[in-house]
Amino acid sequence: MGKKMKMKKKHKGEIESAATLDTVALEPDAVVDEAEATTNKMQTDDVKGSETEKKSIGARFKKLVGASIHTWIFKCLILAFVLELVLEMLGRRSIFGGLSFLIGSPIVYIYNVSIIFFTLLFALFLRKRIFGMILIGAVWVICGIINFIVLGFRVTPFAAIDFLMLKDTFSMINVYYTKVQQVIIVIAIIAVIALMVFLFKKTPKFEGERKVKGTMLACIISWCIVLWFTNYGVKHNFISDDFANLGTAYKDYGFAYCFTNSIIDNGITKPDTYSENHMKEIKSVLDKDELTGSSKKPNIIMIQLESFFDPNNVAGLTMSENPLPTFTKLKEKYPSGYFTVPALGAGTANTEFEVLTGIRSSYFGAGEYPYKTTVNETPVEGLCSLLKKQGYGTYAIHNNKSSFYDRKNVYNMMGFDAFISLEYMYDLDYTSTGWAKDATLVEDIMKCLKDTDGQDFVYTISVQGHGRYPSGDDTCYDHIQVQYDNLAMEEPFHYYVNQIYEMDLMLADLIKELDNYGEDYVLVLYGDHLPSLELTEEQLPDSTLFQTEYVIVNNINLKLEDENINASDISLKLLGALNLPLGYAQKAHKLYTGEELDDALVNIAYDMLYGDNYLFQNQIMVPEGDMRMGVDTIAVTDVKNEDDHIVVSGENFNQYSVVYVNGHKKETVYVDRETLMVDELTLYEGDELNVRQIDKSHHELSETNLFVY
Repeated sequence: MGKKMKMKKKHKGEIESAATLDTVALEPDAVVDEAEATTNKMQTDDVKGSETEKKSIGARFKKLVGASIHTWIFKCLILAFVLELVLEMLGRRSIFGGLSFLIGSPIVYIYNVSIIFFTLLFALFLRKRIFGMILIGAVWVICGIINFIVLGFRVTPFAAIDFLMLKDTFSMINVYYTKVQQVIIVIAIIAVIALMVFLFKKTPKFEGERKVKGTMLACIISWCIVLWFTNYGVKHNFISDDFANLGTAYKDYGFAYCFTNSIIDNGITKPDTYSENHMKEIKSVLDKDELTGSSKKPNIIMIQLESFFDPNNVAGLTMSENPLPTFTKLKEKYPSGYFTVPALGAGTANTEFEVLTGIRSSYFGAGEYPYKTTVNETPVEGLCSLLKKQGYGTYAIHNNKSSFYDRKNVYNMMGFDAFISLEYMYDLDYTSTGWAKDATLVEDIMKCLKDTDGQDFVYTISVQGHGRYPSGDDTCYDHIQVQYDNLAMEEPFHYYVNQIYEMDLMLADLIKELDNYGEDYVLVLYGDHLPSLELTEEQLPDSTLFQTEYVIVNNINLKLEDENINASDISLKLLGALNLPLGYAQKAHKLYTGEELDDALVNIAYDMLYGDNYLFQNQIMVPEGDMRMGVDTIAVTDVKNEDDHIVVSGENFNQYSVVYVNGHKKETVYVDRETLMVDELTLYEGDELNVRQIDKSHHELSETNLFVY
């Protein structure tokens, strides 16, 4: 029995031992199972954690969206404060410049914040409040970025009027941007649109009560604050509603105020003194000014020279020779002086408007071009209509497209008989940046003078000196070598100096032609504004950034003194020297000064363009006429079928001449001034053909009579 017990114990030990061995043998699988269990647990925990995190983010969004109206208003205020800082940094092209504005002009800064804050409040009317705030904020930032880019090419900041200039801007895009830059801009626009669509889909909706009445009340209170702030600021002179210098105004008064003001402030505000009785008083005074003595009626040629001034006056600039020998001699021999203009680096049309009408462009809205908003649809008295009444033939010339600044409509409203634009010019040469050179203007001016037997008024706008002013080699002919203290601007200045050197050559050729022509003439030359070359007041010790120069060349011995004048004064100076009848604006300049002049002039301008026309009752302001495009007659004299194409013969064709057959436009090949060709076309008896002048924006400017095959 003991033996049996021993055996049992032994058996039991063997079993335990075997079990231990089995356990050891099974341990790896157990470890794997345990690891898998642990991993699964961790994954489950991660999922739970992720879900918890998502719930947390969602809860935050829900909490954000579901916040009270007071919280949303506070968020709009904070965002407005940040946006204003970003806009000022962009507008000053400097981080420290924006901070300096915040610290140096805190009241003006807060005023601008209040304007942005008011616009952000409209997002609270939406279910997608977050998206609304992002969208409104993005609009502000995009405007700020556009302003940043614009200031890289010109001195004048981005204003609402630039939206009316979009077509003109697109036509010049190749001048200012390379193809690669244009592609980047398109990609950026697409990316912004795609981002806005994405955010619209992904941002949450506001689920609670929108508190429309509370939001509306907040908007009304905010608007009242902005209005009060505006009136208080203007009254106490820490902001102004009179932007004589738009660039300075943006820096002094902030982007938000100036930009929104350019949207709201358009045209001439009705003067407080405007009434029928007051206009009768002004009229009675002005009508008493009558001519005495004899008048002179020479041919009158005026040339507005693009971005033209004398670089010899720039401190820190050294040139191998005088780039303006002709202009320098003319200033020494004839009446001349500094010419104060309303623009800097851009705004050609406003200088032109003041010269032609005698009306100050400052009476209009901030940054406004009357050519684009008013004068393109409303007749206005000026040099053209006044000289036309005296029997002058009236011509306008511009070696740029006719639709730029809407000139083809403006000149028609002013009473010009004909307009020679780029689309009616021949044998043009171009700068490396794509602007037509001015040499061709001589031929066109003489063409106008020969178009009539009597006296002529020829108003000419040049374009060769136009920016952009490029850097690099081979941008221009090296007539003049330049050294400049501002090394970054040395190459742009080199380009500019060599362009105005060629413009000066054009003036020498023109005067030679005028002298040989043998008729009496007065030639008025002036620059429209200074170029965008980062000039400062310190570099111009004898003038300001808003002064160019003028000279009145003549062969009739005009008795005029050298003096500095404004652009709006030149028409009085010219007509007065010739003893020709003055218009109401010119008479106002002659008879009034100071505040009385401003009151009379703004009332005259308002009456002509917006008011009840008290001045011209029973009078003709602008003689009616149908302005023709070009002076040379464009005509089709013959058409032939040749193989698989047609040949159109005629007169005065150019690169803008397009063949139309039975009213349908055909792809036209310009061969020479007498020949056009259309490939893969056969004409049949009875087909009608004519040639039309079509500009780059696809506007039809004129057409020939029909030629029946």
